[in-house]
Amino acid sequence: MSRIRPKHMMIAATVVAAITMLSSCMQEVPIVSSEPGNQTTNMTLDEQREWVGEQFDAAIAASGVAEGWYDIYDKNVLWARDRPEDRTRTLNSLFPRDCGSGGRLDESLKNMSAEDPLAAAAAVHSFWESEGWAVSDIRSYESDPYFRADGEDGAQLAFQASKEGMSLEVATACSVNNTVTNWRLHSELENESEE
Repeated sequence: MSRIRPKHMMIAATVVAAITMLSSCMQEVPIVSSEPGNQTTNMTLDEQREWVGEQFDAAIAASGVAEGWYDIYDKNVLWARDRPEDRTRTLNSLFPRDCGSGGRLDESLKNMSAEDPLAAAAAVHSFWESEGWAVSDIRSYESDPYFRADGEDGAQLAFQASKEGMSLEVATACSVNNTVTNWRLHSELENESEE
C-alpha cells in the first residue's frame, strides 16, 4: 500500500500544478477584445444618415451607373439627385440596429437596369481600395462578384453584381451617441418639434 501512495501524491501534485498554470494563463486574457468591429463612434443619428447618403452617392458615381437605383424595400423609392423627397424618405426610414454597446444604420439599394453590372462592380472595387478601405471578397466568382469594404472605425460597405443587376449596402460604424442608443425618444422629440 505504501507504494501506491507516492504515485497518487505525484498525480495530485501534477493536477494541482496544471490547474495553477491554467488559472494564471486565464488571468492574462483581456476583458475587452481589440478585434476590429469593437470600435465605437459618437456620430448622431442625423450624422449617420448623412454619412450613409454620402457613401451611396460616392459608390454610385464610381460605378458609372447613375440611374435606376432604388430602395431595396420599395422599388418606387428611387435614389437620385433629382428625387430629394425619395432620398429623404430612404434615409429617414433608417433606425439603428444593435451593435453591442451602441447602434448602427444598415441600408441597401438595388439596380436592375445597368448595361454592364460586372464592369460597375470592378469600378466600385477599385474606388473603395483607392479610398483606403480594406476590400475583400465575400464570394469571388467572376460572373457574380460579391465583396465588402471595411473601415478602420468598423463601418462596412458591400457590393454584389450579376448579369441581372447589382446591390449596394452601407453600414455605419457603431455609435454610442444618445440620439442613436435612444433613437425612439429622439424620433418622438423630432416629430414633436416638427408639429
